[in-house]
Amino acid sequence: MTQHTPPVGGRDILGQFSPARVLLPVSLGLGIVIYMLYQELIKNGLTPAELFTRLEWRSETVYWLMLGGVMMALREFGYMWQLRILTDRKLSWRASFEVIMLWNFFAAVSPSMVGGAAVAVFMLGKEGISVGRATAIIFTTVYFDQVFFISIPLLVSLVIPQDDIFAPLRLIPSDLLGTGIYGAFWSAWGGIAVYVILLIAALFVAPTWINWWLTRLFLLPFMARWRAQGLHMANELMIASKDLRDRSFAWWMTAWAATSVAWLGRYLVLNCVLAAFSQLTLGPYDHLLAAGRQAVLWIVMLVSPTPGSAGVAELGFSWLYKDMVPAGLALTLAIVWRLISYYPHLLIGLPVMTRWIKRVYGRDVR
Repeated sequence: MTQHTPPVGGRDILGQFSPARVLLPVSLGLGIVIYMLYQELIKNGLTPAELFTRLEWRSETVYWLMLGGVMMALREFGYMWQLRILTDRKLSWRASFEVIMLWNFFAAVSPSMVGGAAVAVFMLGKEGISVGRATAIIFTTVYFDQVFFISIPLLVSLVIPQDDIFAPLRLIPSDLLGTGIYGAFWSAWGGIAVYVILLIAALFVAPTWINWWLTRLFLLPFMARWRAQGLHMANELMIASKDLRDRSFAWWMTAWAATSVAWLGRYLVLNCVLAAFSQLTLGPYDHLLAAGRQAVLWIVMLVSPTPGSAGVAELGFSWLYKDMVPAGLALTLAIVWRLISYYPHLLIGLPVMTRWIKRVYGRDVR
């Protein structure tokens, strides 16, 4: 018999909507990026205007940057489409847009390991989705995303040699930050792969057995600190399993298609930024190489302790793509990439949050 621990309450979740909880991590993330840019300016003896004027602007540049914006929109459309499928179209396109934007917003102001899943469960509940269904939706999106996390590096490795993917890291004058990242990457990849295997077992293969072991594990004395959350998670996995095991093949294929669209858009934003400012025409091999390195970058960002991986993402970009961008402009292009792929979530999230709270509650929530 599973034990049930109630989910985090609405009061706790709404606390994450307070201006202080939002502005503090945003300010911290922006501060890290500004400091990195300042150090880059000092190193090159340039002003901010001079640094950005070194970027070569051509008609192709505008085209690729606009296409990058389209890819970002494609990513959000994919997740909205996915959410519509997972909720059996009970959410309208407008509601799906607001939930995805707020999910992205809270992921952007939280460490990557935290994300916005707890807020998403709360928002789905306020949209009329039952707790059990919302739980199944969150675990399904986690399952899809983690499968893509571990699949893309393997697929790219079939075409691109590992030496080419990790080549720029050998230029870093530090074994820990350079070649050490190779081992760290595959260790992190292995950890995610184990997590996916356990998730598959808990959702599809042996949910009762996994629930039994998780319950016994979190009842051990030394697990007391995490007991409430652990027992709640074990119960949620059982709920999600019952919902997902009865889904048709067509339903799964449609959900996979929506997730694929989202991840295609996610990856191609960076490729578009590279193509916009590259001094050479990027061929298919170059784009696959960029995708392979981006797989490494996403793993690094996943374990970042900073809000929205601020600083870590920009620094990782400047390391991994130094040989694919004009000399001395790697950090600048990293900021351009983040201006398209990250900061819009911060700008869009605040007004969407205000609209969503007023629509759901009919008044401001203090």
